[in-house]
Amino acid sequence: TYEKLLDETGREMHRSWGNAIDAAEALDNMGADVMRLLFCAQVPSQNIRFGYGPAREIKRRLLTLWNSVSFFVTYANIEGYQPRYADLGAGPQTEELRTLDRWLVARTQQLVEETTVAYESFWTPGVTRAFEAFVDDLSNWYIRRSRRRFYEYDDAAFRTLWYALVQALRVIAPVMPFLAEHLWRNLVVKACEDAPQSVFLALWPEIGQPENGLLDEIAAARRVVELGRQARSASGLKHRQPLRRLVVQGATLAEAHIEEVAEELRVKSVEFGDIDSTELLVKPNLPRLGPKLGNELGAVRAALQAGEFEELDGGRFRAAGHELDPDEVLVERRGLEGWAVAAEQGVTVALETALDPELELEGRVLDLIHQLNSMRKDEGFAVTDRIRVALPRSDAELVEQHGAWIAREVLAVGIEFGDADEPQLTRA
Repeated sequence: TYEKLLDETGREMHRSWGNAIDAAEALDNMGADVMRLLFCAQVPSQNIRFGYGPAREIKRRLLTLWNSVSFFVTYANIEGYQPRYADLGAGPQTEELRTLDRWLVARTQQLVEETTVAYESFWTPGVTRAFEAFVDDLSNWYIRRSRRRFYEYDDAAFRTLWYALVQALRVIAPVMPFLAEHLWRNLVVKACEDAPQSVFLALWPEIGQPENGLLDEIAAARRVVELGRQARSASGLKHRQPLRRLVVQGATLAEAHIEEVAEELRVKSVEFGDIDSTELLVKPNLPRLGPKLGNELGAVRAALQAGEFEELDGGRFRAAGHELDPDEVLVERRGLEGWAVAAEQGVTVALETALDPELELEGRVLDLIHQLNSMRKDEGFAVTDRIRVALPRSDAELVEQHGAWIAREVLAVGIEFGDADEPQLTRA
């Protein structure tokens, strides 16, 4: 049972108030799986807000899983991929696995471990949190970074993604039985003759030994990427605009993944080391430091204001003879002119924001590619359709220097110029 069942605005439900929802009506309009997820995600000791608004949010999050499965099925059908049911044991075993594949296998093993512990503790909020975090990682890191491998048949990528999707269905099935069963039959039963006919007839996944070191490295790299995006946003630069240089301080685990960081942030080079392009401002967090320091607070405040402090590991500082923990100070890093800076929990990134003609041209190319691919989708072209492109003559410089790149990205067999002010697409 839950503390109280409230409507989605936080008001108690009463039929006389018109905000009560009949169970049969909710099942018809929300769906059983959505209702189950809504309740299972809630901590029982807290009030639960029930209504169509929270249900729509659950559906929105489930759409990430649905789109991930749809992506896999689309390209598996195009390429004729045939999964192996035996891969669900210890994961796909092949020397062709790349670092990103190994990471997803490890991340999947971590999901199985986390959900097993949560189920054995009768703690469904832990199950739903672990599942949603995993689906986000799978979609927004693995699939996004691996798309090209599915366009040109890569067996290791198909095997890894199928393994991850199916294992995720197995662990979420007790909470989300209907959708899990539907996807199991499409991903597994139709493809593997030796597979159980139902996800509920399959044994519980084995808990493997994930590569925790690799998980930590990718987590550090993604943290750098997120801070880099924050720096871009703060400077007003579009995420598609290439930049020259990124400097990272305090994220040594990410050094093994420089290439991924550079690709994600569209920078030509990534350096790890001290950052000299920032101004560091530190102020005391008075509600925390006041009771701790008492009369000595004034000396610490004066030292911080004068810049007389030492930065320590883990986001700590030393000032006026006192060591200050991360929650006892308010830290602000400002980029000097020509730099955008973001920092969090001891990690700082600095992006060089100056643009030269080469970078500006590449930014225009990426904008054009984005526009053409959006037109492909809006005009109903299939993902495998080849096209011919007619561009305004004002884009001649882009094609002259990067025509092959543009054609490859939009599946164009030819690019020509016309008199129209906007691009035109035709099926080849």
